[in-house]
Amino acid sequence: MCKHIKAQIAVEFIFLVSVTFIMLLIFLKVAGNQADELNEKKEFILVKDLAYKIQYEINMATQVKSGYNRTFFIPEKLDNKDYTITQTENKITIGLKNSEFTITIPEINGNINKGNNTIINKGGVIYLI
Repeated sequence: MCKHIKAQIAVEFIFLVSVTFIMLLIFLKVAGNQADELNEKKEFILVKDLAYKIQYEINMATQVKSGYNRTFFIPEKLDNKDYTITQTENKITIGLKNSEFTITIPEINGNINKGNNTIINKGGVIYLI
């Protein structure tokens, strides 16, 4: 009878450890998914903020008098990750891994680049150098 009880306790212990391990795996999977979602949201916010910053600089140049000249900085990386800036006609698109954001801008002459950008309003025409 004593051996039967010890065997039953051992089986129950293994069962409880197995259930606990499975619950731990489920918890880690859910936590990992939550972390991935937060990362994606963070990336999208970084991309969107940069696009709005660029749009603001260009809009400001279009609204002031001729002779406006300002240099603004576009970071080389966002959150230590490479990203792309694509400019087509009156739109710019910022892309970072799984996030992409497109925004409309006024017509400009020149391209937006990472690093320092100088924006000039010369006779109502906007130039990016």
